[in-house]
Amino acid sequence: MKNIPQTTSLVDLFRWRIKQSSEAIAFKFSGKETSYQDFDSAANKVAQGLIAEGCNPNSRVAFLDKNSDYYFEFVYGTLKSRTVSVAINWRLAAPEVAFVLNDSESEILFVGPEFYELVKQIENEIPKVRKIVTMADSDGDWESYNTWRDRQENIDPMLASKADDDVFLMYTSGTTGLPKGAQLTSANILTAALLVDQTWCKDWHEGSVNLICMPVFHVAGGLYACLGAIFGCKNIVIEEVDPGLILQLIESEKIELALFVPAVILFLLQHPQSSETDFTSLRQVVYGASPISEDTLVKAIDQMQCNFWQAYGLTETCGIGTVMA
Repeated sequence: MKNIPQTTSLVDLFRWRIKQSSEAIAFKFSGKETSYQDFDSAANKVAQGLIAEGCNPNSRVAFLDKNSDYYFEFVYGTLKSRTVSVAINWRLAAPEVAFVLNDSESEILFVGPEFYELVKQIENEIPKVRKIVTMADSDGDWESYNTWRDRQENIDPMLASKADDDVFLMYTSGTTGLPKGAQLTSANILTAALLVDQTWCKDWHEGSVNLICMPVFHVAGGLYACLGAIFGCKNIVIEEVDPGLILQLIESEKIELALFVPAVILFLLQHPQSSETDFTSLRQVVYGASPISEDTLVKAIDQMQCNFWQAYGLTETCGIGTVMA
């Protein structure tokens, strides 16, 4: 690999990044900055908490919330504990969420405040879920994430990981029926990282300012966000797509790198603030997940004046099969 070392362990690759970039900013969310060292410490506590809750290697733990810095602590904590991350599409209806939790056999559920009522509707229908943790203050029924995390030890469990360990279980509906869980292993993610290290990530480096706005429950947003951490970027995280906010952040945070689906590119071009936005910091946009019209692409290149990379793939291939500049 060009910018990252060869390894068969995704969690060891994250550990390497922490050593390289400990004082650098890993994530910025709602004005709060988290260094790579603090990110690592939080993940240690998450891992210890999951182990203390009785989770074993390959146990599934679920996350139901919009994008936040907490999600990345959760993912890195699952890697350190050799458990499997199940990020749930928060647009699903209650019966569909229950299906995913039951089908995945998730044991612990981390849930954001917007989805409390949904989970309360199905609480008696998800027997495998042994504990529910809230991502905000406790509502009296469930323990808050900060309380749960901060009572754990800041010690990396240093569990031996394997290339064929499942690290993500991502649900994809495809074109028919109920969602299906796609098992993504450490080796799968590392293979994807190798591909992009030779293509769109070849000029990524510590401190590159990367925007994370696409939903992390989807393979495109989720993998792209992980790559941002693997390559040592300063990752600017927003809860969900907000064209006006994205344009503001491109200018105020000097965003260099971004991933958008074609519909979001069109929303940005059509936004009244777009013509006044300074795009000079932006040097790369990755796009995919649906077709883009020639007209939209030409207008985007003309207005944003940066490199555009198209990615084509599917959940089962970590979202990447072919890339085209």
